[in-house]
Amino acid sequence: MHGGNAMRNKTILLGLMMLLITGMAGLNVFWPEHNRPRKEQSLLPARDYRKVEGVFNKKEGWGFVKAKNGRGPEVTAHQRSLVKQYNALFTGDTAKKQVTITFDMGYEKESLTPKILEILQKNKVKASFFVTTHWIESNPQIAGQVIKDGHFLMNHTVKHKSLPTLSDEEIKDEILGWESVARQVAGYKSVYKYMRPPMGEYSERSLKITKELGYRTAFWSVAIRDWLPMGGPQAAVIGITGQLHNGAVILLHGNSEDSVNGLEEIIIQTQKKGYKIVPIYQI
Repeated sequence: MHGGNAMRNKTILLGLMMLLITGMAGLNVFWPEHNRPRKEQSLLPARDYRKVEGVFNKKEGWGFVKAKNGRGPEVTAHQRSLVKQYNALFTGDTAKKQVTITFDMGYEKESLTPKILEILQKNKVKASFFVTTHWIESNPQIAGQVIKDGHFLMNHTVKHKSLPTLSDEEIKDEILGWESVARQVAGYKSVYKYMRPPMGEYSERSLKITKELGYRTAFWSVAIRDWLPMGGPQAAVIGITGQLHNGAVILLHGNSEDSVNGLEEIIIQTQKKGYKIVPIYQI
């Protein structure tokens, strides 16, 4: 009797275990499309992880723990190693209380750039404008004015593609193609060659090619989510000035109404905190 009960209990327990295992297996293989892991997140070796001519081709995205209370942002040892090896810009001289202002420009919105230039001129500040060839060709007069006012027209590539996903030749075309258009359309002659990778995406290979082309990859150390509405210019002011630190490379988006409308206050508050605003090549 007891043996029969024990056998039935064992059978039931085994059945429950099988259901549990089957359910767990199902969880491991079923992913709603928006939650499906991307290839670069796989634990298996993927094509992006291979070495190309001795350097890794893994796609990475620039990011950091934000600066706070005047202390610089935190990045990984791996990031610092790549920045140092390929002479990329992340922060400037942290021994000096100075910052630089940069703008990313994908397209012109409601003539915001003329307003930026007016504010910069009024406050005697020189800035860098990382633009695509589409922006240059769509706004040749504004591009020329950027240079005429003593600011710096900088490389943001031809078509704003993710550089680590391209071949060596395609990366070169994206960077050198920009230079050709900038020279022909806007009279670009800068001896200070900086390139900001679209979307902040890079690989060791793309950093290496960029350096070999005579450009310095320009990352950033202060940024806000200003490509989205922030609820007003004060949010941009607080977001930027709350992250200031020695040698900061500030990133703003030139098509952000909140950032542009808050720009003068950002400049004023930055200077009140004792920071000198310098061109990118002096940072």
